Formats: sequence, structure tokens, C-alpha cells
Amino acid sequence: MDNKDDRDEELLRIALSRGIFFHSSEIFSDNISGFWDYGPIGVRILNNLLEQWRQTVYSMNGLEISGSVVLPKIVLQASGHEENFFDMEIKCKNCGAVYRVDKLLEEKDSSKNFEGLTDEQYFDYIKQYNIKCSKCGGELGEIKKFGTMFSLKVGEDVQAYLRPEACQSIFLDFKRIFEVYGKKFPMVIAQVGKAFRNEISPRNTLLRQREFYQNDIEIFFTEDNFNLDNDYEIKIYDKEDKSIDKISIKDALSKGIIKSNVTAYGISKIQEFLLRVGFKDEEIRYRKLYEDKAFYSKESFDIEIKKQDSWVELVACNNRGEHDLLSYEKYGAKGLRIEGNIPQIFEISMGTDRLFYLLLFSSFRKDDQRSWFSMNSAVSPYKAAIFPLVSKDNLDVKAKAMFESSMHKNNILYSETGSIGKRYRRAEEVGIKIAFTVDYDTVEDGTITVRESDSMKQFRISSNNLDRFIFDSSSVSFDELRKRYESH
Repeated sequence: MDNKDDRDEELLRIALSRGIFFHSSEIFSDNISGFWDYGPIGVRILNNLLEQWRQTVYSMNGLEISGSVVLPKIVLQASGHEENFFDMEIKCKNCGAVYRVDKLLEEKDSSKNFEGLTDEQYFDYIKQYNIKCSKCGGELGEIKKFGTMFSLKVGEDVQAYLRPEACQSIFLDFKRIFEVYGKKFPMVIAQVGKAFRNEISPRNTLLRQREFYQNDIEIFFTEDNFNLDNDYEIKIYDKEDKSIDKISIKDALSKGIIKSNVTAYGISKIQEFLLRVGFKDEEIRYRKLYEDKAFYSKESFDIEIKKQDSWVELVACNNRGEHDLLSYEKYGAKGLRIEGNIPQIFEISMGTDRLFYLLLFSSFRKDDQRSWFSMNSAVSPYKAAIFPLVSKDNLDVKAKAMFESSMHKNNILYSETGSIGKRYRRAEEVGIKIAFTVDYDTVEDGTITVRESDSMKQFRISSNNLDRFIFDSSSVSFDELRKRYESH
């Protein structure tokens, strides 16, 4: 399956049919775009991803918080969002369809960053690429600013906003966490939570929403002194010559490609996480930002994931310096100085829903007979499935007893509905790699069939080894498992 749109469409078909994710309020025809719900399978995958992310946080001696999604007006004034948080929209003169200009241009040329240009520059690009309305083919009109924060009233007349980025809660809670947990730097504070942006034209399912999860790690520090694996390698994209070069942390620092130890530390940690959950090395690159980085950032990298012939931003890594806490202080916040100094902040901000979708996309497989997800067992919704061959002759009773007695019961899918072939397909379509089948030979000799989704290879093992097999399957290849466990 080579066509990108076809692959997205097939992924969405499976997501809807298996209840992985789906439109919010879908039972009403006039539901609002940009809002999606996770179903039971999706929640299991999402929770497994976040558990792996938390392991990364804990490896950094990090602390996790959960902040309010409603922020008072003063916070967004201090952060600069109230004044600067907007997108540029353009409307079709004929049908009135509205588009976000920079994203419209990125669809034509994904190698460029079109954020923050002047109206004149945007118009020049629209002419250059001969962009028309995708709905009616009409001419596009004037460009306007569009504020992207959701405002609300608290009580009768208190102005507030839904937070446009989750990290503000971490900055707001820093003083309390620092005082309670040891008063030592560096201090790593993390959070998973919802953020809200009134996107002009949300699209691409989970990749651009109005309500979305972010998982953020903020490193508060006063000295750029971090333990580094100098031989660890990353791939850095040079936008000038379009090359992607693999380079060690040591060399990247010595050549000035990476300017600070905290940046090297942060981006190394997040790449370890991405590889652990199942992305391939060749799917990950770091794009160094220059004039397109945020005005307050001392150094910025975007971590991008390859999605067939394009790259999608997944993680923003920014050395925010003193900007955030200093901005709060200017608007009246107290107690943010430690020994007279404002701490600096390095940010690792990841779009959680993007992570979820891009991992599904990366693990999606299709051949002439079937579609399935080849998922890392660490994030798969279930470690295994147990099926009776048929629901009669006591096979279902025996299979159910195995399921109930397994130490992995909470991570096993049990099903006896439909033919065994259809049950295999349903399990494959949600990323379950291993399936055990209780059949008539089980009654005779106590063995069960074990089948792998990727290769469709199968062999028999003693049912007494089921729990050990599941445990080993998370770190051992199927061929090696066969050598260890096959019954003859």
C-alpha cells in the first residue's frame, strides 16, 4: 500500500470498526470537527504509551503533576499568549471555506516552515503554488488574524481561558514543587494533560485537533551540568543542504550543532523513549530551528517522525531560558527567584495524540489478505489472546479456565465469538501479536497452538508454559521462543 491517503483511510477504517478512536458526538450529524474520542482499545494503547513515557520521566528523577485546564487571564497575559496566540486564516471568495494559511502551504511543500510570515509573503507563495480552494476550486481572498484560545467566564464575570498549552501549569506550580521536594536543581517536572486550541481547519484526524493531550517534561536548572552519553547518536536534518547526518552527542556539541548540555541530555532521553515504544531509527530525525524558532528560545530542535514521504513534527525541544518565570514575575508573581536568580527551563513538549497516531501509522501493515498493526509488546493493548477453536466439546470451558488462571489475565484478550480465522483477524487488527488456541489436541496432550500475527507462523507448546511464554515474548523473537518452548 503505497498511497499515503489510502493508508490513512485504511487506518481510520480499522480505528472506527475496532473502536480505537472515533469522532466525538458522532451520533449527531452536526457534530463539531477537531474533537475525537478514544475507545477501549485506544485507551489501553494510550495508557501503555504513557507508562513508557513515565519510565523516561522517572529515569530523569522527574516528578509528575496534573494541573488545571482553566487558567486566569493574568497567566495568559504574562505568558504572551493573549497578545500573540493566533493563526493566519484565508477564506475562499466563492464558497467561504476557511483555511489556515501556513498549513495550506505546508501541504504543497513540506520542506519549508511557513509560520510567522507577512501577508505579502503568504500571498506570494499562494501565487507561486497556484493554490485554489480545495472544495470548489475558487480564488482565495484576504488573510486575517484568527485568535486560537478558547475563552470562558468563571462565575458571572471573571475572564479565563482553557490553557492553549499544558506546560503553563508546570511553570505555575514550580515554586510549590521546588519547596516541597528538596529545593535542589536540576528539577524535572512532567505532566500529561489536555490543551485546547481553536484551530481554523482541524484535519488529519488525531494530528490536528482542537482538544488534545500533551505530555511535557520541563527541566528547571541553574547550571548546564548534565550527565551525557557522549557516544549516543542522533540524526540531525540540515535544512540548507537537505542532508540528514547521524552524529554523536560529543561531536554535535564540539561542532556547535548542539549548544548546551541540557539540550543534548533532553533530546537523547526522548529518542530513547521513541525507539523503546517501536519507532525505527530511520523514522526519527531532529530538525534544528534557526530564524523559525520561538523568539524567547535560546536553542530549539523539533523531533520529526517520517510518515511515508513526509515528516511530521512530534516533539518540540526548546531551551526557554528565564523567559517564562521572568514574564510571570513582571506581572506580579512572587517567590520565583532562587538565591536571587530566576531558574532556566528546558522543555520537551510532545503531542500525545500525534504520538499515538504516528505509532499506529508506523506499525500498520497490509497484504493481499489482511491489514494489521505490528506493534511493540510494550504498547500493544494486550500481551496475548486466548481462543477456543470452537465453542463446544468443552474447549471453551478449558480455554476460559486457562484465561482465568493466568497471571497475565488483565493483559490477555479472551474471545469465543466467530470463527477462529475471524478472531485471529480481529486480534491482529488491534495490534495483538501472540494468540493461543485451545483445540482437540489440547484435550489429548495438554498442548496449545501459539500463533504470531506478523509471520502467521505457529507451533505448539505445553499449556503449563503459557505464562512464561507471554513473559518472554516481550523481549525474545518468535523464532527463539520456538526453540525454547515448542512441544514435539
